[in-house]
Amino acid sequence: MTTFANPFFFESPSGRWSFTDREQLLPALSALLGQRGRRLLIYGRRRMGKTSLVQHAAAKAGHVFIYADLSTAASLTEFAAKLLSAAPKESDKRLASILGLARKHLKSFAVAAGKFTLSGELQTEEAKQSLDQVLNYLNARAELDDDPWTVCLDEFQDIRTIGGDRAEWKLRGLIQDHRHLNYVFTGSDHRLLAWMTEPSAAFFKQLHQMEVGPIEAGHLARWIERRANSGGVPDFPYGEAIVALAGPCTGDVVRLAKVAFDLAAGGRTQDLVPTAFDAIALVELNSEFQARWHGCPLTHRAVLRALAAGLPPTAAKTLRQFGLSSASTAQKAVESLIERQILARDAGALIFDNPFFKRWVSFNGA
Repeated sequence: MTTFANPFFFESPSGRWSFTDREQLLPALSALLGQRGRRLLIYGRRRMGKTSLVQHAAAKAGHVFIYADLSTAASLTEFAAKLLSAAPKESDKRLASILGLARKHLKSFAVAAGKFTLSGELQTEEAKQSLDQVLNYLNARAELDDDPWTVCLDEFQDIRTIGGDRAEWKLRGLIQDHRHLNYVFTGSDHRLLAWMTEPSAAFFKQLHQMEVGPIEAGHLARWIERRANSGGVPDFPYGEAIVALAGPCTGDVVRLAKVAFDLAAGGRTQDLVPTAFDAIALVELNSEFQARWHGCPLTHRAVLRALAAGLPPTAAKTLRQFGLSSASTAQKAVESLIERQILARDAGALIFDNPFFKRWVSFNGA
């Protein structure tokens, strides 16, 4: 009896054996992480594989890598605590000497099992400086090791949400003298590149830039088929169809491959990829998409229905068909949907950020 083990995981960054391609980006990024005082912006659409790339580059570089996701923090103080928690555990032999460094930079901290944590009342004025304290400590700690350390601030666009519109300027002032830390900023918001690099931006002319785009379709299709073979399905000629239907984002491709693998392992062959696609769009994600739809004003819904039908949202015929009052109304809806990352622009074309949501709108919008 054949034993199947689904080899596709979209829920978390790729593991060692499920990472593929990035042959140009990976060595360049690893080389930067082996240096000191570098500032790097990594950007690209959601689910494109930025986090996987950064983590694999860090493993390849072999130096200390401290990662924290801004989108999971409710305040800068909480984010500072996440960074400190992600720092390496100290050995018992070095802990005593490093305590002095911690006392100098961390105004309120505790230590357990070789790990430092922030402590005390987080609402005090002193606690508001916690991010400064933690980053200054990490820079001093890296200097003590005389080895490159890297701090990765994932989903960096959220710093404005939890720290205010000028938060990145405050951060720039803090880290500009951190010669012993590399800083990697990653993000998926389409506005992030301008926020970080335009002439009026905090980090203007101070960042290496690296865009993470789609993996070459043929390479990804072949990789999918090999992975399916390794999971126990020897005949899996669906790689090209999966890539074509899921679109450019690696996370969407892998998600579709996961469901397609389960169908193939169950013996299905007819219409396998479209069936897998509908299982995700119309069943697995139905509740999520319903909530997203109900959170959209009527003008947004009309624009989404038009785009799902392949119609330009500001054309006169589209306005009449979907009850939009004017082209300017439709355009405002488009811009709002882009800001909410429900729509995106790709090579000048207006597209759904999530191909499964497009299918849901098309199916339910008739």
